[in-house]
Amino acid sequence: MPVIRGRHWEFRRPASSRFSPAVTRIAWICLAVFVVQSVAHNLAFPPGYRFGNLLAPVFGLHWPLLRAGCFWQPVTYNFLHGSWAHLFLNLFSLLFFGSAVERLVGTRRFWMLYLLSGMLGGLGWMLFNWLEPRFWLALGRLPGGFWAPLVQRWAESQPVGAFGVCVGASAAVFGLIGAFAALCPGQKLFLLLFFVIPLRLKARTLALLLMAITLVQLVVGWGQVAYAAHLVGGLAGYLLARRWRDLFVLPS
Repeated sequence: MPVIRGRHWEFRRPASSRFSPAVTRIAWICLAVFVVQSVAHNLAFPPGYRFGNLLAPVFGLHWPLLRAGCFWQPVTYNFLHGSWAHLFLNLFSLLFFGSAVERLVGTRRFWMLYLLSGMLGGLGWMLFNWLEPRFWLALGRLPGGFWAPLVQRWAESQPVGAFGVCVGASAAVFGLIGAFAALCPGQKLFLLLFFVIPLRLKARTLALLLMAITLVQLVVGWGQVAYAAHLVGGLAGYLLARRWRDLFVLPS
């Protein structure tokens, strides 16, 4: 239950250790969808395509198909995942933060928070992908030629004619982390960094640290990860939860 202290909230774990309703449903949906993805990967689909290869572009976030009318993608992409490791990390974070947030804001608001964070995160990722090449092209036109090698390296790293597909609950999960930091900024959390190094951080400190690391990863461009979606989703969750906290007393 939440305890009000000034304008902050402190979360105390209820006697029951069961996960909250929406969190449980989301976890089962993600697991079921990934099983379907895994099975479908080996199913042939005429004329010569594999059914699994169609799931991600159709139900993931893929701009050409979204523009063509696949309007469900900003919601459905949150329930697909690229690997078991991807699924495990998202479900672990969902279970860790999700039940606490749901008990603070209620199930209806939790669904709104989760889906809105995921949708805005996905749209933020697409906007970043639209802006990034324009930024580099503008940088390459600056006088002096100082930026030319960097622009050349960026251009060589881009697949020719490729459109990215975004899948995963990461943006929505970052929204939950941001929401928890907004509602319980001083709450102490015990974590194992890399599942080995023990850390004890306030929720607000953890959220800021994760956002800073993600921003660095976005700038450096490490791996095929939608860092922009993480940032936008986290910010959306934080702002929405803070708005709720300031407007009314949330349910216990």
